[in-house]
Amino acid sequence: MSVLGILGGSAVVALLAFGVPPKAPLLPGLPAGGLGTFLSAWSFLLVPVLVGSLATTPLARAFGGKLRPRRSLLLGVFGLLLVGGILLWWRLLSVFLGPFPVEGPLLLGFGLMLWIRQLTLVGVSHRVHVRSLPAAMVLPLLGYLWAWAFLATSPLPVAVAEGVAFFLLSFGGAAALVSATDRPMLREFGKGGTSLLRPLMEHMSDRDPGASAQMEDFFDGVSTRGDLDLGILAFRRGERTELAWVTPSVHPGPFAELGSSDLPAKIAKALRGPEVAGVLVTHAPSTHAQDIPTRAELDKVIAQLRELLRSAEGPADGAPGSLLCSPLVSPHPGSFARAQVLGDSVLLLLTQAPGPTDDIDYALAEMIRDEARRLGFRHAFVVDAHNSFVENRGDIPFGSPEGFRLVQEAKEAMLAARSKARPSTLRLGFAQRRGFTPSDHGMGGEGLSVVLLECAGARTAYALFDANNLQEGLRDPLVKVLERTVHGSGEVMTTDNHVVHEVQGGTNPLGLRRSLPDLSSDLEAVAREALASLAPVELRTAESKITGVRVLGPGVTTRLMTALADSFAIFWLFFLSSLTLAALAGALILALLHG
Repeated sequence: MSVLGILGGSAVVALLAFGVPPKAPLLPGLPAGGLGTFLSAWSFLLVPVLVGSLATTPLARAFGGKLRPRRSLLLGVFGLLLVGGILLWWRLLSVFLGPFPVEGPLLLGFGLMLWIRQLTLVGVSHRVHVRSLPAAMVLPLLGYLWAWAFLATSPLPVAVAEGVAFFLLSFGGAAALVSATDRPMLREFGKGGTSLLRPLMEHMSDRDPGASAQMEDFFDGVSTRGDLDLGILAFRRGERTELAWVTPSVHPGPFAELGSSDLPAKIAKALRGPEVAGVLVTHAPSTHAQDIPTRAELDKVIAQLRELLRSAEGPADGAPGSLLCSPLVSPHPGSFARAQVLGDSVLLLLTQAPGPTDDIDYALAEMIRDEARRLGFRHAFVVDAHNSFVENRGDIPFGSPEGFRLVQEAKEAMLAARSKARPSTLRLGFAQRRGFTPSDHGMGGEGLSVVLLECAGARTAYALFDANNLQEGLRDPLVKVLERTVHGSGEVMTTDNHVVHEVQGGTNPLGLRRSLPDLSSDLEAVAREALASLAPVELRTAESKITGVRVLGPGVTTRLMTALADSFAIFWLFFLSSLTLAALAGALILALLHG
């Protein structure tokens, strides 16, 4: 696409520079008039831009940078846009001030091309200006020499003076812009934002291990230590765990695959094996304060989950083959909480749907677990269904009216579920469909899972999409599909996986890229598979805290977003002003040197 942009852009810029059609061929050997003059003007721009773009990558690498050819070619397109913009102004001014030679504006355009190239390469190739400068200079220098050699209306000393002035203006403007843009991040975190740009791009485009390590080192440097709650419901048949339902109070961020982002796939891959058939990783109440910054810290969590899975125990007073069990119960219509008793444990699902629902503060889950212990439950597995997306709405912070209501209604739900619990055999159905992608479907690698529990004469189905929230209004129709298919009650959840935001535009709730009819078809098919797999199981549960694990901690995300917003605001202000000042200064130099 960039090559096509260079081919087309060169033609457009050539016509801006030399007229439609050019009056005479610029390059020797081409006939005058018609196609010959057009080809000569086109080649005049095409040759230096294409050759300079192709030479940029090896030069960048020779000086310690890292640049892909596709990015070098795209940078050539941006350079052509800059030259074209200057020539367009030259054309407009010629209408009012009369014609003057194209050589000056064209040389100014190539000179100022260094501005955008240096600015870009400092971010995406090498952070040190001196090391980025050779690759940044190759195209504008080649274009400048090419233009002067074939137009040759200025004496050599004048052309050299112009070139030096233009290049100094460009380099100085780019350096000042980078310095100003970096200041908010340097002040807040001790590291400039442009120094993170290259590792961020390499992580997101190639999952480069070195780039990922650089990004994780940054987040680790601003993190703190915290304690997290981990829980497992293990549904066993003989010596084999048919399903390990994991409820870690780990937020699946910050983004892409850094740290605990893509948490469902990382935990599932670590736990699945000959003795564990299926893994379900639901989103326990947590916020970005519970983001784990590095894979090394996440491995500590996974190691403790493995130990929990080995040590999980059945209910203390359960008779063989029998389990105290209830359906999934809501204390009243519109409640934020629903509960299901499973032995001496309780499973709680929290949602504000059909209203906006998003992250629930970790402290609220701790309060709910305390309430469960006071009610006599040994373990409480708390899940944030995260299933109704409205941007910037739906969070439930600690201390808010919604938070106090949530805790109260969770207590009411546990009491209502216990009142309906009775001894019963437990049967499990589980099915999963993977192979979905964030860009095509809005889902991560763990796709769609359906868990079906049959006990106490009722069926309860839980559908989990490996996605970050569900578009508002889709939860209710999907719940109806689930309940109709399994002939019971159900709930639809998402994992809050931040890997799905690696798409253009960033925000990617489920339903944006896959329609409701398609999601309904997916859900019905997987639910039927789960229904067909129903078989008796035994339940074993375990819960513990992992202490001293590194997490981002409270306030870091807000500080980061504020610093980035300040950086972007400064960037755009200085971007426009520095380019304008450089162009005006260049025009003044042209006027002084050419009278």
